[in-house]
Amino acid sequence: MDRGSVELLRRACELVRSGWSQHADARTAEGTEVRPWRESAAAWSLLGALVAVLEERSEGGRDLPIDHLAAALNELAKFIDDDSLANWNDEPSRTQHDVANALEAAANSAASKLNNGEIKP
Repeated sequence: MDRGSVELLRRACELVRSGWSQHADARTAEGTEVRPWRESAAAWSLLGALVAVLEERSEGGRDLPIDHLAAALNELAKFIDDDSLANWNDEPSRTQHDVANALEAAANSAASKLNNGEIKP
């Protein structure tokens, strides 16, 4: 496990808590579908939030290595009972709270591995 994975999950959780979208990766405050990395995005799906965070890191010159992304997704898979992040997010009974909680649980699980010495350089 690595810090980059934990940061990815925590930031994605922050985005979803601030605004959540179904049936679109991201939406403006008015509900119009936009790319997740656009400044006008105000609500994100689970997948959209992850993409937005990756784009934030890229613009800041801090690309996330693929193994960090894989580790984050591996942790997230422990809390999501679907092979598709989009399908899971868009389930009619799904709530913003469900999505944020899954991201938070994955981040906490990943962070606990850091504290147990399972950190990658």
